[in-house]
Amino acid sequence: MIDMRGTWFVVPTPFTDSGELDLSSQARLIESAIDWGVDGLTVLGVMSEVTSLSDAERRAALEVIIETARGKVPVAVGCSGASTHLVRARVAAAAALGAAAAMVSAPQLVRNVDSLPGFYSAVAADAAIPLIVQDEPAATGVLVPVSVLRRCLQAANTSVIKLEDPPTPPKISALLAADPSLRVFGGLGGVSALSELSRGACGTMTGFAFPEVLRAVREAVEAGQPVEAGRMFEAYLPLIQFEAQPVIGLAIRKEVLRRRGAIESAATRGVSPHIDPRLATELTEIFDRLAVDPAQFRLTVSA
Repeated sequence: MIDMRGTWFVVPTPFTDSGELDLSSQARLIESAIDWGVDGLTVLGVMSEVTSLSDAERRAALEVIIETARGKVPVAVGCSGASTHLVRARVAAAAALGAAAAMVSAPQLVRNVDSLPGFYSAVAADAAIPLIVQDEPAATGVLVPVSVLRRCLQAANTSVIKLEDPPTPPKISALLAADPSLRVFGGLGGVSALSELSRGACGTMTGFAFPEVLRAVREAVEAGQPVEAGRMFEAYLPLIQFEAQPVIGLAIRKEVLRRRGAIESAATRGVSPHIDPRLATELTEIFDRLAVDPAQFRLTVSA
């Protein structure tokens, strides 16, 4: 198992204005994220609009991502699916391309959560790479209590979980109280990152378009500097909250990444809404209030 901790960037899928897969921007985004100092990349999850990708597009994007990141940062691949057979096939495909880990959530709308350990055991049985258990009820419709999550982790032969069941801080505390060896990542756009880290999270795994900010917050917490961590987090909290809005958040995130020069277009696909002129203006106003130029942004951390 790779050392699963730190600040991991959840990678969106860039499209052209006409809705085609933009592999050039995909590679540029990976290079940008590495330049921003992320510890790893999480790809082909919900924020990657993965359900709107064909199998061929999924593979093409993954090939570009892994090849661009190779030798620089590890890549965890979202491999969730509706059946054990599909998930195992996706895990095998990710492993064959060079992924470091596979992230798997509960199948959607599972009625009996006590069946989940068996599901994870079957997925892990022949997995060539480690699994990350993802707890994401907003996407799956499945609420998993701490006791069952622990059994799922044991069945998956892993200690790593990405937790996105709000409120996340109390659940992190409960998990670590039961098993201090667990590696718990926070998510949900980073809106609770400071509290998650203070509760013992090993890092953040989110698509916030300024991951270097979350890295600085984490490093301050780990250095025993809670005041500095709080100041850094609160300085950028208006942007974190604006980007993390339900439904429209992905479009905002892509627009921020476009303004940072990491992707060519902020286009989304399928039912995902596009950013409109009013929202774009509101985003500009936040940048102005924070005195942030996204195209030139370089984080300054006080000594």
